[in-house]
Amino acid sequence: MNLSNKKKSILTSVLFLIFGVFLFVQASGVKHMMKNDVGSGFFPKVIAIAIIAAAAIRLVMALREKESESKATGSDMAGGWITIALIGIYVLAFNPVGFIISTIVYLFAQILVLTPKEKRNWIVISAISIIAPFALYALFTHVISSPLPKGIFGF
Repeated sequence: MNLSNKKKSILTSVLFLIFGVFLFVQASGVKHMMKNDVGSGFFPKVIAIAIIAAAAIRLVMALREKESESKATGSDMAGGWITIALIGIYVLAFNPVGFIISTIVYLFAQILVLTPKEKRNWIVISAISIIAPFALYALFTHVISSPLPKGIFGF
């Protein structure tokens, strides 16, 4: 079965729409662990809505483009598969390694995958990869009062 790039884009968009809806439904079932918080299911719902929105936009774009305009290259496909692998590794490492370290490593690797080699700024990539997890950790633990996994190093 040889699918065109347009058909692959449509199929992938539909699968991500289904996944986003599934994630949203699952997040809706998460119980509040503490009173007066936004709930543990809040951020998974935000992610689910973002996935649904991105998949819907991509689906509309795929449906509107002509067959000859589909331009998925081998490097695009490789980047997509690497992204899926990175997310899987991140999910597996999240609890045992902890939020901060697993997020630093994930962000650094993901930014490298998404940034063309000629446009990589190692200082900016490193700064984003380090500052963002610490800022999110502070937000969750001090503002929202929702603990994140500390992992093997205790932070």
